Amino acid sequence: MKLNKIDTSKFLYDPRDSNSYIKLRDFKEFKKSFPPKLPWEKVVQYIILMYDQASDVVRAEWPLYPQRKREVARMVGLEVSGKNKYIEDMLIGLNSEINDMIIRYLRLFNSPELTMLASYQEISVRLQKQALTGDIDKNLITNIDLVATTIRDLEERVFRGKDETQLRAELYRTMEDEQLGIMSEQIAEKLSRGEDPVRGINPYGDGYVPDKLHFIGDK
Repeated sequence: MKLNKIDTSKFLYDPRDSNSYIKLRDFKEFKKSFPPKLPWEKVVQYIILMYDQASDVVRAEWPLYPQRKREVARMVGLEVSGKNKYIEDMLIGLNSEINDMIIRYLRLFNSPELTMLASYQEISVRLQKQALTGDIDKNLITNIDLVATTIRDLEERVFRGKDETQLRAELYRTMEDEQLGIMSEQIAEKLSRGEDPVRGINPYGDGYVPDKLHFIGDK
């Protein structure tokens, strides 16, 4: 798949239009400067193609989230070879500045479900990596199943339940400046404390409190 073959007319910001970059610069999260090995314009293209709600063709081409991240990075011309630490950090969520840009872009849709979907996809990747190490217990298997169920539910609500999404957008438009704890680590921490992850929305069901999630590298 090539970028020039994608219909971007319904995207919130057109990844092929240089005016999109100018407009996004209005947001403080997009005022960042990156080293030459991580071109800012290509990072913005990557974020739009990965996370725009109208990017259906990209999700259909690469249904698996980790693969989609790498293929989209390749599509916009980023070096995906394992040799560029800046890009690898971006792909595995270790670049906090790019994470801030992604969160801001997701919040432009005024949809908490869309933001949560991105976060739960990151949680799923971490849990599966832990499983591949052989460090498996009942709690890990349960959490993998629960996260997978949550992702399917959020995808249904975000990408098919258009009417519900539009109604919620009107409500959350007035909450633009509120801070939402939507990073994967924050969601896991809130759930382990028995708190709802986002303002009373607990996709695991009311009253559910999982054991504390342990990701790779946790002590």
